[in-house]
Amino acid sequence: MNAGGHGSDTATVLGDCRVFDLATGQGRALRARELELGYRRSSLAAAEVVVWARFVLHHEDPERARRILSEIVKWRREHQPGGSNAGSVFVNPAGDSAGRLVELAGLKGLRIGSAVVSERHANFIQADEGGSADDVRRLIEHVRSKVAEETGITLQTELRLVGFEDSRPDTVLAGPSTAARGGGSR
Repeated sequence: MNAGGHGSDTATVLGDCRVFDLATGQGRALRARELELGYRRSSLAAAEVVVWARFVLHHEDPERARRILSEIVKWRREHQPGGSNAGSVFVNPAGDSAGRLVELAGLKGLRIGSAVVSERHANFIQADEGGSADDVRRLIEHVRSKVAEETGITLQTELRLVGFEDSRPDTVLAGPSTAARGGGSR
């Protein structure tokens, strides 16, 4: 998904990677340019997961690097929730903010079971300790539906959900997810 923030992203430092296709059981190596990385997107199919990556880094003055990291950590602690979450849930639509749209729809603090829309940043869904991936998924779908109803904009997820039994294009029917496991697991 080309994760990023604070002026950089994975595409900036990725050299190559190996992906595994959960649907076919086949693996392949890819150079970064073959992934067609863009804002929260890649050319990988929903069933493909990255199993390793090689990054091309540059030398930086250690003190400057510590200062930059300290500033990023400070900003995140001030603006984003901690706890159990998978980061931003929805891709920002062109010219807008997914968090703003979720908040506009009045969904901050909305809870379904063990999952809640963060009070700190509406584009984060937090899970209670021992929470259910099914609850998180139900909340994602509810938020997507309510935002579409209120604004006419259908939010797309940054997440790829793995292990749920349906045919949604952002859902894969095999293997564990890095964010949460489907099928009601805790």
